Amino acid sequence: MIDLTKFKPQLVGEGDLGIFLYNNDGVFVEPKIDGVRMLCLKRGDEIRFFARSGADWTKRFGDVGKEIVKGIHADNIILDGEMAVVKKGNVLSSNSVLQKKLLKGQKFVYFVFDVLQIEEELLYKDPLLSRKQHLGLLIEENEHLCNVPFFCTNTIVDIQEFYKKMIEKGIEGIVVKNCSAYHPGSRYNWIKKKPLRTVDLQVISRKNRKDNNGWIYTLAEGEKIIGTASSKFDITNGQIVEVGYDMKYEKGNSYKLRFPKIIRVREDKQ
Repeated sequence: MIDLTKFKPQLVGEGDLGIFLYNNDGVFVEPKIDGVRMLCLKRGDEIRFFARSGADWTKRFGDVGKEIVKGIHADNIILDGEMAVVKKGNVLSSNSVLQKKLLKGQKFVYFVFDVLQIEEELLYKDPLLSRKQHLGLLIEENEHLCNVPFFCTNTIVDIQEFYKKMIEKGIEGIVVKNCSAYHPGSRYNWIKKKPLRTVDLQVISRKNRKDNNGWIYTLAEGEKIIGTASSKFDITNGQIVEVGYDMKYEKGNSYKLRFPKIIRVREDKQ
């Protein structure tokens, strides 16, 4: 079996959907699940979960694995997916997966989107359609196990309409994949699309990056320090910048930003 302590999963990159579609005859489109990436190893009745780093996270999920294993109809198999926390049918922020314990009404659900190996057969070398067909036969959904839905298309309109529906439902975004084999460690064959959230913050300090490729800026909102962001923009202290981010979450009497990125200097607010 693949050594999941060393294996590097396929990554999701960013790119222009139109260009991506033009360069591929057809694509697979899926909702983007806001969870924590987990590779799943099932051997007999034993199940283990490994993070992208290769760390074993099995114990973190407690007895949930015993329920997940019931829906996987193969003795020796490796799956790829997202472990998420769900409450009343809604997928919560990935931060919920990192809680010390689940809150009332919450449950772990493993969302499967790929299969890498069955017995000695390395399926990740096969085209994506073949891997999806295997998942349809091997996964029986239950309260803690779900196949990520998908559809195939070759038109940008289909992708845009699906993206709009997902955002309206509160889903994080979408992932678009080409039909090729799984490429461990690569981020060029899968791309994501998510809404860009922004906030205006003030730069209060900066320091050089260790690689001398830009600066690390400390950002604040009034007297509240929000966090830091790296940028090649040469920004002076006191300037207002527009910061894009993936998610905002409360921390004490302030908040933090997930994946902050300085987009531009707000010259109109100086």
